[in-house]
Amino acid sequence: MNRWGMGTMLYRGTILYALLAMFYDTILIAHFCDRLVPERLALAVGGTLVLLGLVVYALGVFAVYEAVDARQLATRGIYAVLRHPLYAAWVWCIVPGLALLQGTLLTLGAPVVAAIFYRLCIPHEEAHLRRTFGEAYDRYRDRVGGIVPRFGRT
Repeated sequence: MNRWGMGTMLYRGTILYALLAMFYDTILIAHFCDRLVPERLALAVGGTLVLLGLVVYALGVFAVYEAVDARQLATRGIYAVLRHPLYAAWVWCIVPGLALLQGTLLTLGAPVVAAIFYRLCIPHEEAHLRRTFGEAYDRYRDRVGGIVPRFGRT
């Protein structure tokens, strides 16, 4: 497994769905119906989600590169709050933000597709981390949430 983990599978599946949905919406549906999300609301909320997602994603990339290069488990910075900040940014911010910006029926389903791919991909990555880091990963997994933070746990 490389430093991207199962992310490339998650990203490819979600992007493929989103592109097909945008194509379908643009070609077929856009001519017959209006946007489902008002444009100003879509720009404000969608733009904010995308920017927030890019920040979380960047923090995760820098932290994981540092840990991988040191052959350590990433547990500091954003990884102290989320075990999978890159996926969290993708599932909770970037994909929903882009879907809101497009604002049509099928693209609004893209976050659901991202969440499904996440649920399918992550067990493989976590098994690899368990094999690589053993009990240290188990303790980390018990303490830190996957894509949803666990506040109040030590």
